[in-house]
Amino acid sequence: MKKPIQILGAATLAATLAFTGCDKPKSATSEGGSAAPEPAKKKNVEIRAKGSDTMIQLATAWAEAYRKTAPNVMVNANGGGSGTGIAALQNGTADICNASREIKPEEKEKVKAATGKEVKEFVVAYDALAIYSNPANPIKDISIEELREIFAEGGTIESWDAINPAFTGKIVLFGRQNNSGTYDYLREHVCGKTPEGKQREFRAGISELNGSSEVVENVAKTPTGLGYSGMGYKTPAVNWLHVSKKKGETGVEPGIEAARSGSYPISRKLYIYTAGEPTGETKAFIDWVLSEEGQKIVAKEGFVSLH
Repeated sequence: MKKPIQILGAATLAATLAFTGCDKPKSATSEGGSAAPEPAKKKNVEIRAKGSDTMIQLATAWAEAYRKTAPNVMVNANGGGSGTGIAALQNGTADICNASREIKPEEKEKVKAATGKEVKEFVVAYDALAIYSNPANPIKDISIEELREIFAEGGTIESWDAINPAFTGKIVLFGRQNNSGTYDYLREHVCGKTPEGKQREFRAGISELNGSSEVVENVAKTPTGLGYSGMGYKTPAVNWLHVSKKKGETGVEPGIEAARSGSYPISRKLYIYTAGEPTGETKAFIDWVLSEEGQKIVAKEGFVSLH
């Protein structure tokens, strides 16, 4: 049974106050009477992040979430393409570069020559490079061999009936600009090389767009359209094709496990690069990106987490 609460009478209360001296809470002062110093506030810090347009929605989500974890740190995330981010790392206008492709050896050398520091690489997520079509298109599967003949210079496929007679019309192509890591990745892994071992370039006539969202939006408006972007940009307004390595093989749908395992033929890693070993708040931010909390955001934004 609970004990009854005792209520002090006026006399008892007065005596109690007299005994305690009716002390008011003391202000925070030192023994000498001067005010004690307040705890030092953390210095505001800006981390400049630049690079991949594929990763810009992910980079922005990271920046917003990290501000709640570290209110004194502002991560300023900008796109422009992986190549642009690497150039910014070289000229000192970025602290980190977000890249949807692996940095090239010559780019590493340029960063080292300009900064005196070795480039440090961090794999931060996986992605599947999806091939998008319009919902009016009944074709569901395509091979790397066919994509090569569609996108590469000198390719032999220009109309949909060459893929499947069930659908006709000239294939209208949408892609990315040449400073994009996505552009470079598809060029390397789909366009491939000539018999002489030289890199095949994209065919003329592809609409080269600034961002991944624009590719998807244009495919959605074009019944015979075909385009490529990260799988995180999928909307109900477009379909994505199942992709196989060779014609006649079973196509694989873009997805988390397919991207992580590499069974999807055009899956890739996403990177953060720094000039030299990151320190201070930049290191803390990258550590957070690689943590469980940062990786939850990767999955939320439609990409594939590391674990």
